[in-house]
Amino acid sequence: MNIRTYYERTARRCFHVSWLTLIIAVIFFVLHVCNVFEGNIIAITLPFLFLSIAQFCVSRTYENRMKDLPPDNVMMTNVSPLATKDVLLTFLPAPTLRVLLFHPNGSLLGEIRDLNMHWFMWMIPNSFSLVLPKRYLLTNGEGEVLAEYKMKWGIKTVIYMKDNTGRLVGHYRESLKESIIRLKGMIYTAEGQAWMPINVGGLLHNFDIETEGGKHIVSLRKGWMPLEWGTRFKEMNTPILSFDDQAKVEEKIAVFGFCASAFHHRSN
Repeated sequence: MNIRTYYERTARRCFHVSWLTLIIAVIFFVLHVCNVFEGNIIAITLPFLFLSIAQFCVSRTYENRMKDLPPDNVMMTNVSPLATKDVLLTFLPAPTLRVLLFHPNGSLLGEIRDLNMHWFMWMIPNSFSLVLPKRYLLTNGEGEVLAEYKMKWGIKTVIYMKDNTGRLVGHYRESLKESIIRLKGMIYTAEGQAWMPINVGGLLHNFDIETEGGKHIVSLRKGWMPLEWGTRFKEMNTPILSFDDQAKVEEKIAVFGFCASAFHHRSN
């Protein structure tokens, strides 16, 4: 997959959702006309109609982005996200988390996804889904597992990070009392030592992560993109992770684990 394929598939998904919600609204209207049930038919069908229109507009937006990007404008590569300096994050519609990781040239590096993402998860409210245990996988473009993240049950975020051999790399523990407006916590090593302090704004627009010793690991930026990248990535607010040249594989695994924790209920 590349960024053009992502635009195409997202446009198709949104188009199908648009028709599905429109059909649901029509069914409710027909049942109401047939006196199968009573109630305010406008209040019942209006949310579905609004959703249908919104999804159709999103579908057209992604379709236009796809058309603006010729097939020969996207390169293909087979690079691991753990071996890439700049990684762009794009989110697929999902009940919890499915984020695709792209190289600046437009090729797919891999993804972070919830391993337990079943169809019925769409019916569970976010307020309840937030406290459910999660298991995320970091994969490369070929679907090979690079890391695994396990989030414990409860309102206090604790996520354990393992590499592809099952070895514990570390864990992130959020400070619940201090994380009302900002995300505050600590990424600990496998031995339980403080590793990377986390102090990130709740909107997750721009932040940096450093080690306790002051070594810079990564920056995340939104709303900034080189002109060359902008020819392929049409959404200028696409989050961009920029790793330091000296960042180690274990540190990158920890950063992607924090991103899984921070973005775990983000969807289009």
